[in-house]
Amino acid sequence: MEPMQTIWGWQPALYLFLGGVGAGAFIAAGMLVLTDREGSRSVAGASMWAALGCLGVGLLLLLSELTNPVRGLLLWQSFSNGSSWMTFGAWAALLALVAFAASALLVTRTTHAFVLKRWPTFAAREHAVCTVLVCAGMALATCVAVYTGMLLMSVPGVPLWNTLLLPCLFTVSALDTGVALVEVVSVVLAKREELEARSRRLLEGSVVALVVLEIAVLLLFVQTMLAGNVTSAWSLGSPAATATMSAQMLTTGSLAPFFWGLLVACGLVVPLAAALVGLVVGCKRERPSTAVHVVAAVGAIGALAGGCTLRFLVLLAGVHADLVADSVTRLFS
Repeated sequence: MEPMQTIWGWQPALYLFLGGVGAGAFIAAGMLVLTDREGSRSVAGASMWAALGCLGVGLLLLLSELTNPVRGLLLWQSFSNGSSWMTFGAWAALLALVAFAASALLVTRTTHAFVLKRWPTFAAREHAVCTVLVCAGMALATCVAVYTGMLLMSVPGVPLWNTLLLPCLFTVSALDTGVALVEVVSVVLAKREELEARSRRLLEGSVVALVVLEIAVLLLFVQTMLAGNVTSAWSLGSPAATATMSAQMLTTGSLAPFFWGLLVACGLVVPLAAALVGLVVGCKRERPSTAVHVVAAVGAIGALAGGCTLRFLVLLAGVHADLVADSVTRLFS
């Protein structure tokens, strides 16, 4: 039986997924705000609250993985260690939570009206302040998305993770699944507020571009691992055989049904097809039909399922290299 990684449980996998989804959803919602604030206010506001919830729940799941979760409340002690990726992640997550919440308050229709009613003098500055907050939140969301990949890449001795392609893959997947979450929100709120055709084209076009990019990065990632070309500073020795074994586990081994079925077919092919249908059919109409909404929802749910599967598969296939055996082999070869 193929050895699988068992040190990291399901909680970190869900954190990597939810953190990425939350970051990607905020970026997608921010794009709607910057291009059509009034026309997409309800969808963008709800998506920002969803992004905040995803990131918050993901962080709680990460804390629950600790032997003593209460000690996770002392995370602030890591903020001063400038050489640690944990410091980078702690600051990015904390500031992102603040920016997500503040942006959602200003974008959501009900809270926006309350703020202007309570502080009428703020109306003249509201547009500029909201734009700055959204842009700052998008920058922080990008940091969070990149960090979900860097967190694994910085773990020593795991060839599948010790490559810059992993944070690239996780970042693209975060953007893809984030757009999917915004699409789910837009379908749920369709009866109350329809996105304009321009905003729908922006979302569907983003899905097509991101899925194609994710396919390219995933293909390069798998091919690199199959060839054993691991040259990261975190890869001690030359664990090419372990990298190849991990990639084979994903593509032809015990994890292959999940890789090809859930990740590739459900998470990439279905969303790509749904987005193309939306661009060809749905975005040409002022008000899309129920069938178009159903197709968009199916594609978005498929993207979310595929993104979650990706994190679990990468964790499970992340086998530690036998560095002692490798060093001995290299010594006598």
